[in-house]
Amino acid sequence: MKKTLIALALTTLPVAAMAEVVLYGQMKAGYEVNSSKVTGADRDPYLNGIADYGSRIGVKGSEDLGNGLKAIWQVESRIHLGNGNGSSDTLANRDSFIGLQHDRFGTVRAGRISNAINANMDDVDAWEYNSDALGLGKFTRTDARYVGIAYNSPNWAGFDFSLLYSPRDNANGGDRKTEYLRGIGSGDKYSLGLNYKNSGFYVKYGMDYLKNSGLRVYTDHDDLKDGQVHRLEGGYDANNWFVGLGYQFTKNTTSHFSALNNGNLSVGDHEVVLDNSGQEAALTVGYHFGNIFPKLSYAHGFNVKINGTKERNTKYDQVVLGADYSFSKRTTANVQAGWLREGLGENQGKEKTTAFGVGLKHVF
Repeated sequence: MKKTLIALALTTLPVAAMAEVVLYGQMKAGYEVNSSKVTGADRDPYLNGIADYGSRIGVKGSEDLGNGLKAIWQVESRIHLGNGNGSSDTLANRDSFIGLQHDRFGTVRAGRISNAINANMDDVDAWEYNSDALGLGKFTRTDARYVGIAYNSPNWAGFDFSLLYSPRDNANGGDRKTEYLRGIGSGDKYSLGLNYKNSGFYVKYGMDYLKNSGLRVYTDHDDLKDGQVHRLEGGYDANNWFVGLGYQFTKNTTSHFSALNNGNLSVGDHEVVLDNSGQEAALTVGYHFGNIFPKLSYAHGFNVKINGTKERNTKYDQVVLGADYSFSKRTTANVQAGWLREGLGENQGKEKTTAFGVGLKHVF
């Protein structure tokens, strides 16, 4: 029996030498309480409960193919520690792909892949939260994943770039002769990222171009319109200081004015986002005092344009104040409070949300 086990172990050694498999993830959750009040109405009851902050688990691996070339793969899945949405806890619902990586020529991947904005542009949103009032969730709502093929360049003296293409039939297959009936979000998607970092300073630019992501309403007809997202972030992260500044422009896609994202018009089976454009800005400042990292964020969304006309009372203002405490490099506690005030449209008043949260994060 012992000889059989030894022989079996020896047969696995070449496999272990050629391939590397890593289990990794993040477990993070906390307690949150929040309440909202609309102008002219009574304050809503306070809601409280255990909230998941985006826990995930993944497996990734690589195989050295020689001459600087590797085969790489990854399967990553979302998991919920709170009440959660169990239907989204499926295998490979986060970045999951297979590809090739070369030391000099970069990386090519195919699968479910984050756009450039989601991949590495959330520095300004330095919070763990579930309620949007406790972090910059409105600002980072344009984070997305597409099924497609991506290229990431090597790093050249602090500079790198990325490209991602998602074919239309991965978004919504169907009869190409009836493109209009296929509805919002049915077209090709393109993503571009440009990044530079040096001596603690960084600048990042992300852009999405989204075919058929909005609806332009005319007097006598409607047209599907292409959408755009542009986000620019920059700042400094060194010598105990963190400063992050972000600007975002969106057109004909998800809007910070939430009423546009659940309109009553439809194309086929899809709810639509009316032709619109919006601008937002965000700032986060923090300083590390040993294991304690106090920080403050402010975000502002300007009044949006709908069908070419600027709409009153569609802006928002947000403040988040809190601190992290690092027990170790892998385990961190957080506490924070947030205030979010957003317009509900002309003559519709405002909604004000107050929230508080405390939580724990472990990375493995």
